[in-house]
Amino acid sequence: MQQAVEHLQKEEFTEARRAFESVLVAKPKNLEARYNLALLLQKSGHGDQELELYKQNMTYGWHLPTVVNLASIHMANNRQAEAYTLLKKASKKFRNEATPRYLLAELDAAAKKISSADEWFKRALRADPLNGFAHIRYARFLAKQKRYDKALKHARRAIQLQPACSMCLNILGDIQVDKAFFSSAVASYQKSLAIAPTAATRQQLINTLHKLGEHKRAEQMQKALDAWQKHQ
Repeated sequence: MQQAVEHLQKEEFTEARRAFESVLVAKPKNLEARYNLALLLQKSGHGDQELELYKQNMTYGWHLPTVVNLASIHMANNRQAEAYTLLKKASKKFRNEATPRYLLAELDAAAKKISSADEWFKRALRADPLNGFAHIRYARFLAKQKRYDKALKHARRAIQLQPACSMCLNILGDIQVDKAFFSSAVASYQKSLAIAPTAATRQQLINTLHKLGEHKRAEQMQKALDAWQKHQ
């Protein structure tokens, strides 16, 4: 197993695939090996094989990363009912994990079941109060319901728990923009860019600078961004 992981880390994908397959011949119940093989095949564009491997894993036992990826495949293929059933079972199997609960919350939110979604987010945080992703996803949900004060509280908590999470900082910035806290939003986007400099975040920063009245600075940044995108 260690050899397979080392091949994967070195991006020696063919060698890694063979090593994971060898592990599974010797130990068919190795859920981690099958999960990693599925990820490897997904990167290679073998989506059908990936799905089958996740399903095989589920016949041997409950493995949270497998559940999450299998649910994601169901959702991507408009099989929301299957995803919901799988995640609900997982929420009972993994009593101290937030992930299946906040994914159930997002499925309910997408289906406009707002009260149920809110309850699942709360269950996620009760299961694991230190899960930063649960806090930031709940913050995004609350902001969509215009419950901005509570959204800000959970977004800030997410960043306390995961200070290097650029997505968390982006969501905090978006909520601050909604509340017209433009200076604070600028700071959030700048921190996000220091971690992961993306064009989308830079555009959010530029838009917010315009709202703050810093048009000259925004225009200079826009020219630089446009020039960079032209050469990509």
